[in-house]
Amino acid sequence: MFTTSGPSDNKGSEADRTAPLLDVLGDDVAREILRLGNGQVMTVETLAEHCNVSEATVYRRLRQLHDLGLVEKCAQFEAGVVTQGAYRTTMDSLAIRMTENGLSVETGPQDELAEAVETVRNAIDIDAVNYDPKADTVQITIRLDGDDRLKACLGRYLK
Repeated sequence: MFTTSGPSDNKGSEADRTAPLLDVLGDDVAREILRLGNGQVMTVETLAEHCNVSEATVYRRLRQLHDLGLVEKCAQFEAGVVTQGAYRTTMDSLAIRMTENGLSVETGPQDELAEAVETVRNAIDIDAVNYDPKADTVQITIRLDGDDRLKACLGRYLK
């Protein structure tokens, strides 16, 4: 998970970062932009059409969301044409917590376990996966390929 401070926002209290995030989430257009950009790249024009607002309004909300680290600008490739001015949501979950200092907002992946498993799958060569439904166990055979970092990490869990 990562906190709501944007890439250049390293100063100020946690409340200074949390209040703008809660404010922007109170806006219907900003929430719809986050929803539409979750898992796909959307152009400003398309966002404006779906939100039934002007492109200028979409740009204002995108600037707020970008400053908070909730969206990122990217290129869209369609039919061999690169479209600039496209955006996507950078997170898929929000957690609001009460702390001793007030509210704290964290953003991050919705399914941390699935993301962790995917990271491991991408980092190693899996030779075989066996599932035993009676025992409800999974046995995974991996090839270490000489990566000492992975061996050191696995060493913590081997008996």
